[in-house]
Amino acid sequence: MKNLLQNRARLFYLHKNAVPQEEGVFDLILSPQFYWVKKVSLPVKRVSAAKKLAESVFEGSLPEGNYSYDVTVAEDGEFILIAYDKAEIADAIERFFIKNAKVQGAWFAQHACSDLDECCTVDEDSSLVNLNGLLVQIPRNCTEPKLTIDKYLETLHPKGKKIRFGTLDAEVIDQKTFVYLAAASLLFLGAFGIEYFDYRRALSQLEANKAALVRKYDLPPTTIQLESIKHRLEKTFRTQKKLRDALYALSTLPLEKGSFIRRLDLEPKNAQIEIMLKDTGAADKLKSYLRQKFKILDSSLEDKILHIKIAV
Repeated sequence: MKNLLQNRARLFYLHKNAVPQEEGVFDLILSPQFYWVKKVSLPVKRVSAAKKLAESVFEGSLPEGNYSYDVTVAEDGEFILIAYDKAEIADAIERFFIKNAKVQGAWFAQHACSDLDECCTVDEDSSLVNLNGLLVQIPRNCTEPKLTIDKYLETLHPKGKKIRFGTLDAEVIDQKTFVYLAAASLLFLGAFGIEYFDYRRALSQLEANKAALVRKYDLPPTTIQLESIKHRLEKTFRTQKKLRDALYALSTLPLEKGSFIRRLDLEPKNAQIEIMLKDTGAADKLKSYLRQKFKILDSSLEDKILHIKIAV
């Protein structure tokens, strides 16, 4: 992978249809196409505890891969969980930044662009939008494309922490940086013994905090009550997973150029979609595609607008 520690970088929104770069130094904003995101309520308060649950939250909803997880707290107190495959991102950087192009660092769009409050055009076929606090790249143009991704990046100051890839080799860092990191590693090893005892003290404190939380929040003492809470959370998880899967499936609709999703109302049990068609002959193709994913409850075609109601 290219040198991640260069100077004078400019922001670049990396998505799967981006134009490869041959010159320059870049800071990347990673499109939601390179990661999976969920916003959930969890029976924990700390980010560290939520991160331990992240893998189970995504269980069954991710393609095959070796995933890492990032967790932050949303303004409403829920957790935003991101699952990403470091190797897949590294491969994408290799493909899109060639020859003399260098990459300094990368952020998830979910964090870096969290203040985006309007539809932002990415290219002729897709846009970046904020749906209930989650950044999603959808296969349609903005109704009023006043804001483009290039214009948005001109004034953007990325929020959140950079992505840690966790692997270092000769292509990732230069020699000077490697020396600094090696020195830091030696200092870390020297302090490891002290850190171990600090860890034991912290563990004891966590146990005390746990007991205090049980008393403070009057957690149920019986297994039956705990199982009831567990089943309620599992039901919430299943509902959220269904909605997430439905949204992803709808985002991959094979729309012809000039066609777009005009309206989408997503509810716990069904979704209503309005699709503006360039060619009405494409209606049967779209309905056939949706039948492979959902049960179609109702459909109609008025002028060039296809109305479809599906069960999710």
